[in-house]
Amino acid sequence: MINTALTAVAQDMGGAFSPERLALAGQMTLIGLGMVFAVLLILWAVLAIFKVIFAKPEPKMKTAPAPVAPQPKAVEPAPVVNTAGDDELIAVITAAVAAYIASEEPEAYQGGFRVVSFRRVNGGRAWNAK
Repeated sequence: MINTALTAVAQDMGGAFSPERLALAGQMTLIGLGMVFAVLLILWAVLAIFKVIFAKPEPKMKTAPAPVAPQPKAVEPAPVVNTAGDDELIAVITAAVAAYIASEEPEAYQGGFRVVSFRRVNGGRAWNAK
């Protein structure tokens, strides 16, 4: 019963795939796409206006920047010969890191540095990899 009613309505409009219905569907699609892009264009314009209104101007430098001191040339370290065992190497690295931290922040450093774990990456030394 419903099927016959729908068939009758479709035939009154010229059939399910009539040129008039396809033209109407195309017009509705173009109008919908046009409205979407128009709203996107309006949003883009509003954001561009907000950028102009609310952006803080960057301060312009009136004086020339201070000259940069020349950097000293890097000195290549001598090749390291591994005569110490791993325990001694760990102790030396730990002492070097602790000394560096103490020299950077002498009043904040309390000597509470502890190595939790130590393992080699890729089975070798990272400073020898090229």
